[in-house]
Amino acid sequence: MDWMFVLKLFVTLLVVLGAIAVVLGFPGTFLSWLGLVVFSLATRFAEISGWALLGTFVGCLLIELADNLLAGILVKRFGASKGSMLMAWVGGIGGAMVGGFIGSIGGFFGSALLGVAGAFVGSYAAVYLWERNRHKRPHSDAARAAFGTVLGRLLGMALKLGWIGWFLSLVW
Repeated sequence: MDWMFVLKLFVTLLVVLGAIAVVLGFPGTFLSWLGLVVFSLATRFAEISGWALLGTFVGCLLIELADNLLAGILVKRFGASKGSMLMAWVGGIGGAMVGGFIGSIGGFFGSALLGVAGAFVGSYAAVYLWERNRHKRPHSDAARAAFGTVLGRLLGMALKLGWIGWFLSLVW
């Protein structure tokens, strides 16, 4: 087996782990970027230059900043409190774990699919309950705030996953 093929598979694994981290609410763009670093070092910068690595790192910083700004703008636009962003993250992690556990009955793909769905359902539920119970908001306001928070998370995630997908195109 060709060592370059094995290297590309290893880098793809790091990129996929980064994408999973993004879905769970972590800054997985940097883990994916680490895959580019490994690839560049292993090929002695023949495939991806040091300047390209620097540019992609700055891009990761900007993508993470854009994700947070987007989430903050949508949280404010839909009337959620500042604590809702934290609750969306906590609910997303909890929902992903519960969904993954329930989905494990269906094997790997069931676990993965229900884990992702659970992350969104958990985010929505946590923000809704936070707004409803902590801030005593009526149902319609709490639902609107939860929707805005999840929408911000979804758009930020799409932005990050697009960036990570581009990383794979650099390697393959």
